[in-house]
Amino acid sequence: MKKTDVYIWCFGTILCAFTFQSCSEDEITIQETEKINAYSKVELNRQGFNHFSKPKIIDHSINEIFLDDNILGSTCPKTEFGEVLFIAFEALLNDPYFDIDLINYYAELNRKYVTHYRGENYYGKNGEYNHLAKKRIRELENFRKLNRDIYLNAQHTSSLNDREILADMIESFDRTVRNRDEAYQKADLLLEINSLSPNIPENPYFALSAFTKSNGLLVIGDGLLESLVNIGIEGEIAFTSILAHEWWHQAQFENIEVWNFKEGLESPAEKSRFSELEADFAAAYYLTHKRGATYNWKRIEDYFSLSYNVGDCLVNSDDHHGTPAQRLTAAKMGYDHAAAAQKKGHVLTALEVHKAFIEIYETMIQESI
Repeated sequence: MKKTDVYIWCFGTILCAFTFQSCSEDEITIQETEKINAYSKVELNRQGFNHFSKPKIIDHSINEIFLDDNILGSTCPKTEFGEVLFIAFEALLNDPYFDIDLINYYAELNRKYVTHYRGENYYGKNGEYNHLAKKRIRELENFRKLNRDIYLNAQHTSSLNDREILADMIESFDRTVRNRDEAYQKADLLLEINSLSPNIPENPYFALSAFTKSNGLLVIGDGLLESLVNIGIEGEIAFTSILAHEWWHQAQFENIEVWNFKEGLESPAEKSRFSELEADFAAAYYLTHKRGATYNWKRIEDYFSLSYNVGDCLVNSDDHHGTPAQRLTAAKMGYDHAAAAQKKGHVLTALEVHKAFIEIYETMIQESI
């Protein structure tokens, strides 16, 4: 594979990691790969470990996605967030220990682990969002009353540098490993690579997740928060915004049988876009409302910046989340909706928010083209 192709492949993989939900697989596909070689001083297969758990291969080639204007969209703006991701990629790509199979393996291990983990959590690299997480979860439970238990897991790059956690991951999700002893052996070989690499696993790519599952799970990765802070978004606002966005997806899950507006949309891409823009709208409503996060105009501007930056231009992809302009418009309209009702102090039900979004959806799409 040429270096250019690897670079494009990596960018597509990070986009997939960021656009969460539909990029995850419930079952890891185990595929035999070549050993880690080329630059690596450590040969993993010297102990017989020459299998990696890799994600499902994407039907569209990444080259096609990023070189075809019909897929990408002819007016796709470059965002600061995209630039930050490119910098992280470049560092990873130029790492002397870069290996696609290893990168896939680590990313999938960490994603599966955080999907199934149940236990104590800390939020942020050093637990800097712990107090905020408790506060926001309590607020959202009262603000958006849902008939389900919701819990928040944090994804950390440091998990891939912890021998016990790494062995847990390998033993649980690597089907080529038969017992704990073999898991330790493989973990130790990987930790040796970690000690030699300046990017593995510290690169934000390995904790770039933000997704939710229908069983009440929410996940926020350190790498995503770090990347947003690097473009000037205040960390507290980044954390709260992502949490509120993902929380709304739980409302969508809960009402999936009765909220049938999406059935009338033409394509999977538009259905995905509708769900994501509605989550942006609902998050802005919570962030602004005086019984929610009570953010003032100065602080909500950071949310607008975040919304714009995390838009994507894969307009024909089944995982399309809305262009930067569309995500910004959805956020602003959610803010306007909350601001208009500030004096009343009434909190709209999930159904009322859903109906309010439907009323402005078509206009919003047209205005943000």
